[in-house]
Amino acid sequence: MSEVVAFAKEHEINTIFFETLVDPKIAQTIADEIGAKTDVLNPLEGLTDEEKKDNLDYIGIMTKNLEALKKALNE
Repeated sequence: MSEVVAFAKEHEINTIFFETLVDPKIAQTIADEIGAKTDVLNPLEGLTDEEKKDNLDYIGIMTKNLEALKKALNE
């Protein structure tokens, strides 16, 4: 994890992403260490009942992921 922190600091990373199916604790720890924020990307492997109810499909989920990436890259 120290290598990830060093890399993130060296490259001035401002957002640490984690997947919806993964516990965010490690991502949050790294983000706290480097003064960044966290955001989530959805790998589409585990749609929630809410996402299914909203009829989100591959394009819808990937559009949300793209929005998160654009936001992080423009900060």
